[in-house]
Amino acid sequence: LMALVRPTVPPTTVTSDGCTDAQTIPETGGFFTGDTTGATADFSAGCDSPGQPIGGAKDQLMRLVLTQPRRVVFDMSGSLNITMLSVRSGATCPGVEVPNTCNVGGGPNRSFLDTTLAAGTYWVQIDGYGGSEGAWNLDVRVLPP
Repeated sequence: LMALVRPTVPPTTVTSDGCTDAQTIPETGGFFTGDTTGATADFSAGCDSPGQPIGGAKDQLMRLVLTQPRRVVFDMSGSLNITMLSVRSGATCPGVEVPNTCNVGGGPNRSFLDTTLAAGTYWVQIDGYGGSEGAWNLDVRVLPP
């Protein structure tokens, strides 16, 4: 068991929608809030429910650049909809989905990923499962691998 504790940080509100204005996640991590209700449905994800239209639910995209390998913890606790979180890799947006980094969270257990990522550019897709949309929180912790 490992407690991930840091000083309280104020939330950063994310209004970006797609590739052209993707909000940057600092390499040190942070706490972010947003709402997919007014966004567009740009990207499908491998763990979404079957039968979704191309692009899936309305989504928002963030960009994380790592200069060295890191353990990254993504936690969407406190979000109001059925969340889906997918991490993509690539120098150009939207990249390709990184294996085993698509996660759905419903009920009190919102999307959560604890993964080790190599140095590179990542695109973090904040989405809703099965067409869900709404307000979300994302706590990003970046740690040594």
